[in-house]
Amino acid sequence: MKMKRISYLLLGFLLVTGASSLRADSAKARQVIAAAVEAMGGKHYLDVKNSHSSGEYFTFDREGRKGYAKYFDWTNLDPVKWRFQLGEGKRQTVEIYNLDVGKGWTLEGKDTVSDAKQEDVDNFRKSVKRDIDILLRKRLDEEGMNLYYYSGDDVAGSGENEAVEFLDSTNQSVIMFFDTKTHLPTKLETQITDKLGLKHKEEVEYFTWHTIQNVHTPLRVDVHVDGQVSQQRFVEKIEYNVAIPEDFFLEPKVEKKKK
Repeated sequence: MKMKRISYLLLGFLLVTGASSLRADSAKARQVIAAAVEAMGGKHYLDVKNSHSSGEYFTFDREGRKGYAKYFDWTNLDPVKWRFQLGEGKRQTVEIYNLDVGKGWTLEGKDTVSDAKQEDVDNFRKSVKRDIDILLRKRLDEEGMNLYYYSGDDVAGSGENEAVEFLDSTNQSVIMFFDTKTHLPTKLETQITDKLGLKHKEEVEYFTWHTIQNVHTPLRVDVHVDGQVSQQRFVEKIEYNVAIPEDFFLEPKVEKKKK
C-alpha cells in the first residue's frame, strides 16, 4: 500500500505519527515550493536557461578513499543538454548528454571519442527527472504528478525542516526537504537503481548558499549513497544565461593523429 511505501522510503527521516500525517496536501506542498523558489531568486531563478560552473570535484569509494579533479560544467535546461569535464588537457574526461537528440558521448583526452550506450542515455534521462531544478521548474504540473506535504512534526529531527514528496505516474518518489526559516532546499532523497538492478538510497545535500546574478545558489553539494558520501562538488565560479556554443553539446570533433 502507498502509506507503507512512503514510510519505508523515509525511514530514519520521518516520524510517521498516523495516517492523518500522511495525507496528500497538494496546496500546502505548493506553498512550500513557491516559498523556496522565491528564496532562490523568484523570477530570476525561474528565468535561468543555462549555466556554466567550475570548481573542485571529489569522489569517494566504499572504503572512503578520495579522488580529486578540477571540474567544468555546462548545462542547458530546456531542452536538457549537459557537458561535464573532469581534468584538463590530455588527462581530461568529458561526458556529453544531449536529450534534444537523445545521444551522448565521452571524450577521453583530446582524441578518443566513444558513443554513450542507450542504457546510459536512459539513465541520464532518469537522473534529469530527479534534478532539483527540473523538479521545481518543469515537473510540478506534469500529468500524474502527486505532491505530499510533511510538516516539521513529521520530519525526524529538531523540527527545522519540512518536506514535500514528488510522486510521479511511474511511482518514482523524490522527497525534497526545506529549511523552515530560510525556505531553502536542504536535501533531496530518492532511490536509484544500479546496473545490477539493486536499489540504493541517494541523498543530495545543499550547503553554502550565495547570491549570484540575483539567484541564490548552493556552492557546495554533497551526494550520499546508502549513508556513505560518494561525491562532493565545490563551486568556485558560476555564471547564468551565458553564451554556450551549440557544438559543446554535440559529438566532439577530434583531429586525426598524424602518422
